[in-house]
Amino acid sequence: MRAALVLIVFGACTPSIAPGAYLCGANASCPPDQVCDGVTDSCVLKGTEMPFTCDMGTEVPGDDTPATAKPIPQLACVSPPYSDSGCMPAGDAQDWVKLATPSVCTSVAVQARLSYPVAYEQLSLELWDLSTMTLVGSDVPCAQSANDPAHVERCITLQVNPGGEYGLAVKAASGGDCGGGCAYNRYDLTVQLATPG
Repeated sequence: MRAALVLIVFGACTPSIAPGAYLCGANASCPPDQVCDGVTDSCVLKGTEMPFTCDMGTEVPGDDTPATAKPIPQLACVSPPYSDSGCMPAGDAQDWVKLATPSVCTSVAVQARLSYPVAYEQLSLELWDLSTMTLVGSDVPCAQSANDPAHVERCITLQVNPGGEYGLAVKAASGGDCGGGCAYNRYDLTVQLATPG
């Protein structure tokens, strides 16, 4: 009777972790019996994982330079957020979008937020003045975050000139690409104009 009790207790202590219970972290780390799924960024049972892919429409061919940047529709001096989803496959070093600030604004600030899964390559966000090709701002941790442990959020809030043309570059950050094994990522970018605070 005592031996049977020991077996029952031992069996009850063996953890059974359901697929998807873990989000893939740096280096796509998962429990030993699971692997990182490239579609959901979560840990799943070996053999059920799918490879990382860029969805059609999230990877814009030719957006790798300021001259060929994807244009953001004209924003008002104070605007609702413009949202865009992007993808950087292996070997894609940067994606660009561009926007114009209205000349009728008394003063204006660009507010941009970049969010990407922690499971893959680290990304960065830069704001450029396209008329002079000058870097005017780089991302910092967002002051207000969704506190989602599966995603990294980086922000830029910067006063700029009315009547200017600016570019936002999403770039692969140095390091954080699993030694080249996860040198790709998906991202969400939101951009809006606001009155400087």
